Amino acid sequence: MSQPEASGPLPTKPKPPHTVFGIALMVLGLLILVPSGLCSGVFGAGALVSAIFNPTEAGDAAGTLMMVLIVGGIPMAIGAGLTYLGNALRKNPD
Repeated sequence: MSQPEASGPLPTKPKPPHTVFGIALMVLGLLILVPSGLCSGVFGAGALVSAIFNPTEAGDAAGTLMMVLIVGGIPMAIGAGLTYLGNALRKNPD
């Protein structure tokens, strides 16, 4: 019995994923995302409750909601982006 000949080059070891950098980005993203999300949620819920119980001042509540979306939404988007990027780096070696 003869052994079959190997065709092509030997397979190379795949590059390891960027685990440490990915985990660091995920932790940083979560440290930004969670507090800003909780704070925005509390103020947004307060504005909605205020608009429900006091419909005559619904314009003030709408202004508060817009402020919450602008001031809290930007850090939440940055934190979510860092978390997503860290997760992608951790899974994909490229």
